[in-house]
Amino acid sequence: MAEGVVLLLVALLLLTVAAAGTADAVQTGGDQDPCTCGPFSYANPSKPGPGPTTYETGVDYPGNDMAPCGSNGCTMPTSTTHLDCETKCNTTAGCVAYVFSTSGCDVPKGSNTCWLKNRVGVKVPNTCRNSRIVKQAPGEPPYCPLTTKWAKEVNPSTSVPLPEYPRPQMVRDTNWTNLNGWWEFQPADPKQQPPFGKKLNSTVNVPFPVEACLSGVWQTHMHLWYRRVFARPSPASSSDRVLLHFGAVDWQTQVFVNKQLVGTHTGGYDGFTFDITSYLRTSAENELFVSVYDPSDYGQQVFGKQRISAITAAGGDTYTPSSGIWQTVWLEVVPQVHIANVTLLADLTTLTMTVNASDGSSRPFSYTVHDGSSKVVSGNGTSGAPHRVTIPNPKLWSPASPFLYNITITMGADTVTSYFGMRTFTLGKDEHGVTRPLLNGNYTFLAGWLDQSYWPDGQYTAPTDEALASDLYAVKRYGLNMVRLHQKVNSERWYYYADLLGIVVFQDMVQHYGDAHGIKPDPDLYFQDLRAMIVGRFNHPCIVQWEAFNEGDMVAHFNPQQAVDFIRALDPSRLVDTDSGGPANNLHIGDVNDIHDYPNPQDPKPSDTQYAMIGEFGGIGAFIPGKEWWPAQCHTYLHVDTPLEEANTYINMTNMIYNWRSDISASVYTQITDVELECDGFMTYDRVDKFDSDTIGRIAKANQRLIHGN
Repeated sequence: MAEGVVLLLVALLLLTVAAAGTADAVQTGGDQDPCTCGPFSYANPSKPGPGPTTYETGVDYPGNDMAPCGSNGCTMPTSTTHLDCETKCNTTAGCVAYVFSTSGCDVPKGSNTCWLKNRVGVKVPNTCRNSRIVKQAPGEPPYCPLTTKWAKEVNPSTSVPLPEYPRPQMVRDTNWTNLNGWWEFQPADPKQQPPFGKKLNSTVNVPFPVEACLSGVWQTHMHLWYRRVFARPSPASSSDRVLLHFGAVDWQTQVFVNKQLVGTHTGGYDGFTFDITSYLRTSAENELFVSVYDPSDYGQQVFGKQRISAITAAGGDTYTPSSGIWQTVWLEVVPQVHIANVTLLADLTTLTMTVNASDGSSRPFSYTVHDGSSKVVSGNGTSGAPHRVTIPNPKLWSPASPFLYNITITMGADTVTSYFGMRTFTLGKDEHGVTRPLLNGNYTFLAGWLDQSYWPDGQYTAPTDEALASDLYAVKRYGLNMVRLHQKVNSERWYYYADLLGIVVFQDMVQHYGDAHGIKPDPDLYFQDLRAMIVGRFNHPCIVQWEAFNEGDMVAHFNPQQAVDFIRALDPSRLVDTDSGGPANNLHIGDVNDIHDYPNPQDPKPSDTQYAMIGEFGGIGAFIPGKEWWPAQCHTYLHVDTPLEEANTYINMTNMIYNWRSDISASVYTQITDVELECDGFMTYDRVDKFDSDTIGRIAKANQRLIHGN
């Protein structure tokens, strides 16, 4: 970039969490003057200008992506130094602000203006002025201060975000319409009726949550309104139905079509569908209106690591919320009676499938199982009842050989395709009589990492399908064979890639994390979401173990045995970890003796009824300048100065675990990537390896030694 050009990163996006869900402007004292931009010109803010130019609080300034903070709040004293062009304002008012520049940090000392780095969730004191973030110009992609390399591909004005068919376990590849892209949006007023038929005052890039910069909103609100119009899809038959699918919406959702309520849904991590045929107009545009309420950590529902005040909690392990629509929305035309869902469970010889009809009736269906392009077996069954199919000469699914069979199912005029992997995951003894998890009857050490599945540009939502898959390809690159998906349920396509690549998944149940604000979790909501997770992800062979609770997050409010029994009743084919690293682990009522320790791993012991697992360890972090979510605010369990030191420390820890393989069957390192203020990943938050290729090779070799024992 040419010398003399000052790059000023954007304004603070004010986070508001009013009880009614409205977004109020920052309140300032009457004795304050409007903020001024000091030496910077409004007309061309990248260059010093004649200034000052007055900014009014709460006003959008087209073409300008900066908001100054001053004059009585954040002032830069003459003693301030400009270190690496990211200088924290030293003010008694407590405003957190940074000055950014690319040419010698040429914001003059003594300036009465600090430029706030744009981050969702920073609470600005009342003494600090701010302007709202400006909207991007029409046709421009949303702006983000820290992005992955895939963010540049996200431009809903030129292409549909995440265009892939979102449900690989039940595919209809014709006559579907992806509704991702620009929708109208505004914070909702829960005291008012939805403004049907009226244009909302802003836009949002669906399916990115409103806190994500890729959404174009970049704000947190508890109450949300979404609106868009669409044309009725063309049916193949006059009796066809039109289904409206949501991959996931956090948290309580009301869906209206042409001013009529078509359905509601509660839950932030599971998909839901409405038949909207009878609500559609045939000769005019149709209005889709979605109202969402998401209290995040101010509710009784499970919310995982989301916390509205997360960004202010330096040293904490909670993150920016992901409210509203965060997975793909799509329309699908289906026959009047169609396949509603398919359950597939395979062991080492037999596939058991249940095909359910949309009207609940018993109807004949046919199926064909393929090995690539070759037919393996075909037959007929009846919907609503389990149907067993013996697979001749079965090829098993494992990390070493993740074979997947394809299956085509036809019921009347409806056809769907799916896939399955043949495998078992049970508790048993090795040749030395030690209790082990046995994959297909054999013991393999499972070495993995903790995956929070957050993104700097998309929050809960990966910017592209390639980005989503990249985290799982990284598992292979680092020589691992397992992932513990932590406090989140991902989109179906994430599990599809895990199935495809042969990556074992330990799936956490999302928690009401940390009993936030003294609000107790609602057991009914927990079990509702637990059921939805197990049923919704049941078909994926990669998932071998359910984690009911994590540490002491919420288990004190529950009977752990009840949760274990609930999971086993729904799914006896997988193991259950009662409380990963938490107090209920000491009850020894699940299948795993799972302990956490930082930074160094410890040596848990197996028993006759439990295998031993290190559920979390590590947290080693080398902080990478320019890759931090908030400069100078990174934290970790063990800070080291260089990536090489991080790698060497990790390898030493794997050697410790290697010496305990006679006891331990699995280990989980924290973690795959840096996440907001947690900077202990193998990759930075924007998915860049911290290590060179030779060092990655050394790490992979250490992991493979741990897995294979040689």
